[in-house]
Amino acid sequence: MSKFSYDPDTCIGCGTCVQACPKGLLRLDNNRPVMPEELAGRCNNCGQCVAYCPTKASMQVFNAEVDLADALPMDGLDTQKTLAFLKSRRSYRQYDTRPVDHDTLVDILDAANYAPSGGNNRTLRWIVIEDPKKTKELADLIATWFDTVCRTHPVYGKRYAIDSILERYRGGKDVILRGAPHVAYCVGPAKAVWGPVDTGIALTYFNLACEAHQVGCCFAGYATKAAESDLVREWLGLQEGEVAWCALCFGRKTVDAYRIPNRGPVPVTFI
Repeated sequence: MSKFSYDPDTCIGCGTCVQACPKGLLRLDNNRPVMPEELAGRCNNCGQCVAYCPTKASMQVFNAEVDLADALPMDGLDTQKTLAFLKSRRSYRQYDTRPVDHDTLVDILDAANYAPSGGNNRTLRWIVIEDPKKTKELADLIATWFDTVCRTHPVYGKRYAIDSILERYRGGKDVILRGAPHVAYCVGPAKAVWGPVDTGIALTYFNLACEAHQVGCCFAGYATKAAESDLVREWLGLQEGEVAWCALCFGRKTVDAYRIPNRGPVPVTFI
């Protein structure tokens, strides 16, 4: 059954939705867009037809009873501000102990949910440790992972200075989760071809959405690698066939960046 429809009163038959459909599932019939039933099964609700319709006539099943916001075009006058904002974003490791409120978490995740994915398959889901007590529980579990599984691991046992990490952590310095009140795991099917790439894009959206709320975050390498073990997998409730592609620590900021460090020339080859 077709997931596409349109408002006949506002449709002007311009064919923009036909051009926008990535899979070529739409066609014009008497200057009206149509999705043939034999092609409807391939539609995955990417929303391109809705996004690019100049008269807001295009509709999809996700639109039902939803008031869609207008897209925000990039104002040429703000281009440099936008680029400066991207350059100003920094990995963050100095968190306020106060948790981020739930509504803000939902707002950040909603923005991350708009991240592009390969074929618009959207195979990713999130596991967010919202309760700081649970975050501490996870950090302790990762410490146990270091002291057991990691010690005999053929790669991680050599890569990490395990004794130093555990000494500092047990001495009160959280070098495992950086004292963050929250952790977010991006999770998906282990067999997803574009899983790592989709995750990188989703985490970028998550990062930028955090910045909009004065929330800082950084890549959580130890939490990511520990989630390969049954010890942490079971604690997270990962399903069979799923992997935790990556984890981020995040929380309220305590300091702000005031300058943009120089990165030097861009390592690029133009062909």
